[in-house]
Amino acid sequence: MRTEQAPADVFDIGIFGQSISPFLHKLHAHFPKDYEQVSRLLRQCIPGIERMEVLLNEQRGTLDLAVLQTGIWYSSRVISEGTLRTIAFCAIAMNPWAKGGLVAVEEPENGVHPQRLKLIARLLLSLAQNNRQVIVTTHSPLFISTIAAAKRRSDDPDGIGLFQVHVEGGQTVLEPFDIPGALFEDDEIATSLSDRGEQSVVEGLLLRGILDA
Repeated sequence: MRTEQAPADVFDIGIFGQSISPFLHKLHAHFPKDYEQVSRLLRQCIPGIERMEVLLNEQRGTLDLAVLQTGIWYSSRVISEGTLRTIAFCAIAMNPWAKGGLVAVEEPENGVHPQRLKLIARLLLSLAQNNRQVIVTTHSPLFISTIAAAKRRSDDPDGIGLFQVHVEGGQTVLEPFDIPGALFEDDEIATSLSDRGEQSVVEGLLLRGILDA
């Protein structure tokens, strides 16, 4: 996402976000209202950002993504990983060419401030409520608790699935993970995120008195 790209006829940001600048440039040309909505979503997630632009370097023929913060423009080469990821999520949410389809996100918490992560979780939920299938892998208790709370409030709770994935006997096992209420939510989430193999080793050391509880 940090690399300058030439304008291109793309319809999404790319698997690794490598086409985000051409995508936003095309979005601005064809759907300016959706482009402005990306900028508004970004300001909601990161209030310190005043504006986002895709700048065309006419000499090199390349595009560079930049944000305006405290009156200073910052290129994608120097803005944080979390900011880039947040822009990517906002762009995905406002993609007018995506009709249905699948959005797969691996560990959205990486490089993202915890308060922003709640907003990103809600953003991904909104995608799932608009004819998109969204699959997210995460190790973040905050992300899981945000999704779990949304599932409890939802009119269609079956449309939101929480699953625990672990390795057992050399095989990957997928199990439904349901949190019945908020009372013991933190403990249940912490248990679900712990590695079962590591947990059993620690329990064995405690029983043998090697570690203090």
